[in-house]
Amino acid sequence: MFTTKKKQNGFTLIEILLVMLITSVLVLGVNTAFRQAHMLWSRAEKQRPVYQKTRLFFDTLTEELTCLYMPKNDDEQPAPFSLSKLPDGNIKLIFFTMNPAWKDTAVSNFPAKVSYEFTTNPDSGRRVLSRTEQLFSGEKAVAIEQKETILEGFSGITIQAADPDAGSLADSWKNDLQCRQSPPKAVKILLKWHRDEQTEFEFETIFKTVASGQMMPP
Repeated sequence: MFTTKKKQNGFTLIEILLVMLITSVLVLGVNTAFRQAHMLWSRAEKQRPVYQKTRLFFDTLTEELTCLYMPKNDDEQPAPFSLSKLPDGNIKLIFFTMNPAWKDTAVSNFPAKVSYEFTTNPDSGRRVLSRTEQLFSGEKAVAIEQKETILEGFSGITIQAADPDAGSLADSWKNDLQCRQSPPKAVKILLKWHRDEQTEFEFETIFKTVASGQMMPP
């Protein structure tokens, strides 16, 4: 009499353990990827207001510098374009424009004297950007100055203007520049924000000039 062994169905213990090991590795990998993606998303959401504020500042300054106005000027009057680095390290940028664009209130018939001043709040120690605007008719002011704080909390800023009388653009950047007859060749701005207590991240832009004296983004 011959007997036959029935084929056993199911998995052995070793096969089950192997599948459990592979599944655990896959789950661990997916969980790690999810945590990293969530951290990146959280960081981006946390920094989104910073990107929005910086983009608004750069876009506004671009709009105003695309209509830079250079009235006739002599040595007895303040320069129509002035970049000054103050002794305390603060920065002041003053220019005339036909398109004061911060509040979309451009007045085509009147130029505006616009001033950006970067200072430090003595109470909080935070960097502050304030903007002053005043409408002019010729050489006379026709409205009162309007001043407001438009940016606060950045960690540092550098502004340089390219001397219109210099040769090479690379050799013409100045921290202090007074332009009376023609606008600067370009304006370069580097804005820094704290990513955390130990690191910073930077935004940089350059506004280049054209032959007509208007300012155009690169």
